[in-house]
Amino acid sequence: MFDSFLDLIRWQISAIDLNSINEYPLLLMISYSISFILSFVIALLAIAFYTLIERKFLGYYQLRKGPNKISLIGIPQPFADALKLFTKEISSPSVANASSYIVAPVIGLILALLLWILYPHIQVSIFMLYGALYFLCVSRINVYTTFIAG
Repeated sequence: MFDSFLDLIRWQISAIDLNSINEYPLLLMISYSISFILSFVIALLAIAFYTLIERKFLGYYQLRKGPNKISLIGIPQPFADALKLFTKEISSPSVANASSYIVAPVIGLILALLLWILYPHIQVSIFMLYGALYFLCVSRINVYTTFIAG
């Protein structure tokens, strides 16, 4: 099929050029961004419902019914809790630095959500060759948010 090694190399280069991954970089970037955002939203919802399950188990353990005040067996309870937290009065210390008071929890949340990239899902948004090293680095950086908060 190929007369020489150079013919094989030329054929491989032309095949790579036909199936170039850089052909639609904007489409790839949008796909990866949607995958990241979707995994973050799913992670936040999972944490909310894990909290609901924990509160229900603690309620049964303490011989009470647990969080079941809203609708069907308390399933909308995490959304009610989130609404309550967002509508509460915002208070900040008068002596503390306001920027670090707000920035430290935001950085902590972002770093915690970045760890969810490691969990496998259907549409892989990024290939983690050194996932354990990534986990250690991000979790070590998360310590600095405690220092920033004071």
